[in-house]
Amino acid sequence: MLFTGCSHAGVVNASKHAVELGAGAPLFAVLGGFHLADAQSEKLQATVHDLKALEAQVLLAGHCTGWRAKFAIERDLPGRLMPSFVGSKFVF
Repeated sequence: MLFTGCSHAGVVNASKHAVELGAGAPLFAVLGGFHLADAQSEKLQATVHDLKALEAQVLLAGHCTGWRAKFAIERDLPGRLMPSFVGSKFVF
């Protein structure tokens, strides 16, 4: 599981690094800001493509992810995007 802040380094870069640190163990979930609210369409699509390749089962995208990125994630990775709000409680 990866917890991000507002992932300015890139949610994909951070996710790949987490997999690397985990010696290749699968990445179950990514929780936090994906920092894509102002991203261009090409970057959004590339990010969603790369997240799909990482095979994370749960994506809890924070507010700085933006609605367009959340829509693209839900469209291309149906069922993996879960609501994430301040005060939410998650049990894994």
